[in-house]
Amino acid sequence: MTPRPRYVMPEDKKANMRKLALLEWANLGVRFSIVTVLYLVMGNSQAMKAAWLEDVLTLVPPIAFLISLYFRKRTPDKSFPYGYQRVTVIAFLCGSVVLTLLGLYLLGDSLHVLIKQERTSIGGIELFGDTYWQGWLMIAGLLYSVIPPFFIGRIQEKIAATVHEKTVYVDARVSKADWMTGVAGIVGILGVGLGWWWADAVAALVIGLDVTLDGYRYLKEAIGDLLDRRPHDIRTGKPERLAEELEQQLESLAWVTRAAVRLREEGNVISGEAFVIPDSDDQLVAKLAAAREMVHKQDWRLYELVIIPVAEL
Repeated sequence: MTPRPRYVMPEDKKANMRKLALLEWANLGVRFSIVTVLYLVMGNSQAMKAAWLEDVLTLVPPIAFLISLYFRKRTPDKSFPYGYQRVTVIAFLCGSVVLTLLGLYLLGDSLHVLIKQERTSIGGIELFGDTYWQGWLMIAGLLYSVIPPFFIGRIQEKIAATVHEKTVYVDARVSKADWMTGVAGIVGILGVGLGWWWADAVAALVIGLDVTLDGYRYLKEAIGDLLDRRPHDIRTGKPERLAEELEQQLESLAWVTRAAVRLREEGNVISGEAFVIPDSDDQLVAKLAAAREMVHKQDWRLYELVIIPVAEL
């Protein structure tokens, strides 16, 4: 079996991919520090536990992206003639499943606390001979967990969109959910401090609902990619019109009577087939080669578009 050629990314996109790699390494380090800080100040707070568990799961997307970078650089071989581009989708799917399960756990745990009316106690901590309410320490930890994701997420979203990198684009959404979780946790702790026993569990419930919805959305996206769904816009989530544009481009050729294109996403690249009805067999091989070169200039993400002459569509 003959492997297909290795995908070569344009130089400007390579530069953006290197920026993403550096950003995700920095993001991973920041998130490790946030997980550590929240663990140290967690106490018995339901909202703090929910925030900490979510932050643990936020480590999955950057780790998955960095691992996928290593594997998808491999050249297609006889065992994997189509290459390793889909490793990103596999990592994305694993992270989505874990995120969904975590959200369901947080929802169930928070509802249990509300139904049983279990009171959360936030005690005191002794520092330098004085006793302070531990809630202030928790709030300080949550504030630290809010600020970095707020700025990192914005940078991730902007760069990831330029290279159609879904794993990092989703990670940007996780960053957004992360800082929103921190804010919800702060509100819950302040509520407990004011004597509202249910505030902490309600905040954890909101966090759990947010995580579950994110997990479901990303799970649906990953399954769609694995099932060779047509390409979707990374920003809007709506179907792209690239296939229709390629059909029009092929039909503009004098020797093509009619064309039909079907595409699929393979990580951040796109492959597929184009079926054309030629007006004759004259120099058909040369015409097909020229058409293939032309359509590949339409979009940098096109990895392999096989053009097949047919008698009818």
